[in-house]
Amino acid sequence: MISFEPLLKYPTVFLSALAMALLVTRWWGPRAIGWKFVDYPGGRKQHTSITPVAGGIAIFIAFHIACAVVFLFPWKPFVGQIPVSWWLRFLPLSTAVVMVGLWDDRYGARPIIKLVLQVAIAVAAYALDIRIQNILGASLPGYADFIMTVMWFVLMMNAFNLIDGIDGLAAGIAIIASLGIAVSLVFREEPGDVLLLIGFAGACVGFLRYNFYPAKVFLGDTGSLFIGFSLAALAISTNSKGPAVAAMGMPLLAVGVPLFDTLLAIWRRSIRSILHPNPDNGTMLGIDQADREHVHHRLLERTGNDTHVAVWLYGATMVLTLVGIAISVFNDRAIGILALAFLVGAYTVVRHLAWIELRDSGEAVLKGVMRPVRRNQTLIAYVIYDLLVLNGVLLAGLWGLAAVQGGTLDLKAEWLRLAPLDVGAPFLMLVFFRAYSRVWYLARISEYVATGSAVMLGYALACGVQWTLAGADHVAFWLVRYALLAGLAAPGVVAARAALRVIQDLLYDTVRPRTRADKQMERTLICGADYQTTLFMRLLMTDATRQPPLRIVGLIDADSAKRGHYVHGCPVLGDINELPRIIRDQDIQRLYVVEQMDESRLHRVQQIAEKSGIPCYQWRIEEEQLSDGTATETKQKP
Repeated sequence: MISFEPLLKYPTVFLSALAMALLVTRWWGPRAIGWKFVDYPGGRKQHTSITPVAGGIAIFIAFHIACAVVFLFPWKPFVGQIPVSWWLRFLPLSTAVVMVGLWDDRYGARPIIKLVLQVAIAVAAYALDIRIQNILGASLPGYADFIMTVMWFVLMMNAFNLIDGIDGLAAGIAIIASLGIAVSLVFREEPGDVLLLIGFAGACVGFLRYNFYPAKVFLGDTGSLFIGFSLAALAISTNSKGPAVAAMGMPLLAVGVPLFDTLLAIWRRSIRSILHPNPDNGTMLGIDQADREHVHHRLLERTGNDTHVAVWLYGATMVLTLVGIAISVFNDRAIGILALAFLVGAYTVVRHLAWIELRDSGEAVLKGVMRPVRRNQTLIAYVIYDLLVLNGVLLAGLWGLAAVQGGTLDLKAEWLRLAPLDVGAPFLMLVFFRAYSRVWYLARISEYVATGSAVMLGYALACGVQWTLAGADHVAFWLVRYALLAGLAAPGVVAARAALRVIQDLLYDTVRPRTRADKQMERTLICGADYQTTLFMRLLMTDATRQPPLRIVGLIDADSAKRGHYVHGCPVLGDINELPRIIRDQDIQRLYVVEQMDESRLHRVQQIAEKSGIPCYQWRIEEEQLSDGTATETKQKP
């Protein structure tokens, strides 16, 4: 006889949660206004009228109704890891989360107080045995399990709290995430736990009916904290018996969008707290300082449509969820799938989303680079670094020699024998060439060449002495040995000194002032591609406050050999004869004459700029005599 119970219990759980969420949300709306659970328009907020908040109470009630249907109805036993005792432990914990949310939605709470309460609830969850226990198949020691469990709960609660900035966004992501985890459990043959996730999805769907744009009721902290806490608890309660990568990979991917937004917020606010201290007392601003730079805010400024933003982020969540399901299905290839997803995601983030964080980080790095440092500090740092490089190259050479010879080597004895020459000689040459008395971020190319040559000369001296002491034999061996040591050490020593200049160049695009999508930057063309242009471009790098912000589109120069090449990272587009076409084709808005040119050429550039209707500026370096060199004496009166 065919049993319909397995087919009935899934829709029963889903529909019971859905119906309860619809009823409670509709009931809550007018009462929330009467009880002052409202959000007023203005400031950073999108809505234009008073809207009820704390609608997450409906998801809370509906989900626990679904839990009651799962655990209290006389279903036949089903396979799963979550027993009724889990619900009895989860109920008071989730109630505490909702109470914190209600308090914040009604009266407002300081971020530090909310954080302390979240940590306390997470600690209670660990004490009630709702914990991570293992990662990638390895059991965690008690202290590590405690720390990671608390961090997991706090991170998830705040992730959904931060992502809840667009109508329907947090609830929609929660639906996709819970259904994605449910599908992965089907492939892991744990259908019993699927019921709870289906019930959670049903509760969110019922609420979304009133929360999608234009929202009639908001989740509030009540709902966002509860959603984050519930998904965190469900994820770690179903991961202990599944394949290692699939068990943890699926929940992380399913909630990837809010987690990513949270990590970006921490990164962005931490950097800004260093760059822009509190103007009142000079102290650093905390990471709890609200802003409008979340992922949904950036997309909203590009699209101007709440619905489009929500759909885009729903799509991103679905893609991540599908990757997680693929990991569950093809667990033997899980590492490869994760690696590919990471590469694609990293490219997308850097290319389209994280430019604000990169800009602020670049500004912080350049401020650190340009900050004066005491000579003794840099001297000690470079000395230590060079000695580490020289010793590391020697040890690498000894290991390579032992591997080629296929025998054992007394590494300590060989190092003591060779270090006086192979480390001492290059180091003395660096001292002789004044490598420790230069300001490297302002150094010329010849200074880097001289430093690399000093290292190579030192190794030539060392190898020459050793070759002579060994009997002036085996020339090929000593040549290979010299090429290996000098070829590794010279670039290593120079790299540390050139790193500051490289950072300046690489961070140019991220430090320069820019608006979202570069739409408000003035497209600028530079006349000239010689030394003064290089200086002008370097000044742009270090001036992060320049107004208006400039976007250098390219250069023009009279030297036809430079055409098609790059000068300081910008293409040379042509010469002055092609200036009208370049201005038209490249949509140039500002013109800079940087290099010296005769009066006739300068006048022609001015005429072309006036005819094209764009401003033209001349940037130049001038000298001014302050003294004629005549000595004077000042006689004091007796």
